Amino acid sequence: MDNVCFHLEEKSGGKITYRHINILILYRGRNYDPQNRPVIPLMLWKPYAPIYPKLVKNIADGLTFEETKEMRNRGLHSPALMKLTRNGVYVNVVARVREAFETEEVIRLDCTHVGASDCKRIGVKLRDLAPCVPNLSKDGQIILWRGKRDQERNSDISDANEKSSGT
Repeated sequence: MDNVCFHLEEKSGGKITYRHINILILYRGRNYDPQNRPVIPLMLWKPYAPIYPKLVKNIADGLTFEETKEMRNRGLHSPALMKLTRNGVYVNVVARVREAFETEEVIRLDCTHVGASDCKRIGVKLRDLAPCVPNLSKDGQIILWRGKRDQERNSDISDANEKSSGT
């Protein structure tokens, strides 16, 4: 309300004399000329909505379409790692996802009682905090893939071992 009052006084050149709940009395002076009043331009256009990148890509990075589809199916048929509920506390989700990725390649989180937008937010947070690739976010299920970076790390370590033993 303070912001509205400030802008009314600023744009009209008047003074607010009375203000109570939702009632304002604005005094513009006895010499007020409506012909010379300040014109507030109308906003005749609406700004474009931002375009956000998709959370789940049709084809995961480094996989073919068939491999991605097969991985989604494996994730849907695997047992759920956790069941997330509405208004729940998700303190240990990242730790449990990281632990699960040590043994499994694809995991599933059951979010049937969580809204769709919250389900996507959880997927985005997990993508950033527990390095993984969201593979599917549909029907209250989040399918996460650990990605190829684990396999690349193992090959880098083995390459380094070969170089050190070869010299």
